[in-house]
Amino acid sequence: MADAQPAAVQTVSAPTRRVVQRRLATAREVVRMALPLGVILVAYGLTMGLPNVYPAGYEEHYYPVFLVVSFISYGASAVIACFTPKLRNLITYYSFLIAALFGIVAVVDLLTLKSGVMLLPFSPSPDRVLQALPKNLASYGQNLAASMVLLGEGVAIGIATGFLTGLLMGWSKVANYWFAPLLKFIGPVPSAAWLPIAVAIMPTSRAAGLFLIALAIWFPLSLMLSSSIRSTDKRKIEAARVMGATEGYILFHVALPAAVPSIFDALFMGLSSSFGALIISEQLGVKAGLGWYINWASSWGEYYKVFATVGVFIIIFYLIMTLLFKVRDAVMKWQQSTVRW
Repeated sequence: MADAQPAAVQTVSAPTRRVVQRRLATAREVVRMALPLGVILVAYGLTMGLPNVYPAGYEEHYYPVFLVVSFISYGASAVIACFTPKLRNLITYYSFLIAALFGIVAVVDLLTLKSGVMLLPFSPSPDRVLQALPKNLASYGQNLAASMVLLGEGVAIGIATGFLTGLLMGWSKVANYWFAPLLKFIGPVPSAAWLPIAVAIMPTSRAAGLFLIALAIWFPLSLMLSSSIRSTDKRKIEAARVMGATEGYILFHVALPAAVPSIFDALFMGLSSSFGALIISEQLGVKAGLGWYINWASSWGEYYKVFATVGVFIIIFYLIMTLLFKVRDAVMKWQQSTVRW
């Protein structure tokens, strides 16, 4: 009889513990989701409460509005996330990064406009950087369009040539004999080192830019695709041959599907390098482009435009890489059950 009471207590307390644990987990989620809102409020209080010291008499317009819009946007997203589990998980996961981002911007505001520790023109305040885009919207639009056209053409050429070279090197010993030395000697050289050569051998500066961007894609794609095709499981190839498959069928239906993960890895690496090549290529004498705009703004000492242009580059690169990740996830659904994350 004495032993029955503890068992009953344990039976009653177990569900209670689970309820408490769920409530604690929910409370932690709420606190974590609300953290960026608190950081934004602190940043707004600092920028509105402290006087503008450097330069004297400067009036802020864009940074406070940016903080208010960010607070409203994030707050609305957090409210919607309370009823949307997928969005709630996304916001909870990135909440620390978002809070850290606004915290860093607030610190920069304190070190520039509020104290003058970081001096102009090399260290503009957040408000100064934010005003560059709306005040020069037409220029940014024209230069962004020019950069995307040049980048798109160069990436297309690099993918086409890299895919062809990778297939030939991975499947043909003769092609590998001729192309492998070219890949080893030319590929690892950075795009900046090819700048004077590209200008000398290409008929126009645009052609030189396309060469540099295409080279940044061609090398990793050729290298990883050829290596992956050569590493195809021989048992699968022999099984296909026994069943009467031709060499072309084996290449495109056995070896190439096995190389899909390597293709996406190469594209991630190549796109990262291609953005650097784009900046370099647009300083060869072209008349438009974000890289050209950075060079032009820095020559006039307008570094706030340089920072704003770099921000545009970061956003564009993030969107392109996110799109590529989405395509990879759609193409490689079979891999989601075999990876850790």
